[in-house]
Amino acid sequence: MRITQALLGEHGAIYPLLELIERTTASSDLGELKIRAGCLQSALGSHANLEDELLVPAIRGFLPPPPVSGDGAPVPTDHEVIDSGLSRVLSSLQLEEARQSLLDTVAETRKHFLKEETIIFQLTERELSRELQEQLGAEWARRRGVRLS
Repeated sequence: MRITQALLGEHGAIYPLLELIERTTASSDLGELKIRAGCLQSALGSHANLEDELLVPAIRGFLPPPPVSGDGAPVPTDHEVIDSGLSRVLSSLQLEEARQSLLDTVAETRKHFLKEETIIFQLTERELSRELQEQLGAEWARRRGVRLS
């Protein structure tokens, strides 16, 4: 299994959670919003860590340099923006603030997944050898405890 197939499969497992959040946020109380944000943070954090540890180092040379802000500070990565949004929900004391932060973070997650699926994973399949993609996929499986053969 190639690393892109594994990561796409994880996207597929996370999409129903995004749909649940979108469908139920309007009628949820603050506690329910925090539970959903915590679940999403756990799933996305684990997923992002694997991308950052396995995929990004392998394709870094094919990516543009990380953007910097006007003051020269690095612009937060998509993963950092998403995690920050979920942390805002978890620390929020206001229902409407938590609700909007959660919906904004779901939208940001969808945007990030689309970028990966249409740009990053295609770049990976084009630039990395099939052997390397499969080695990264095997390492993904080892870390996830998935038996491939």
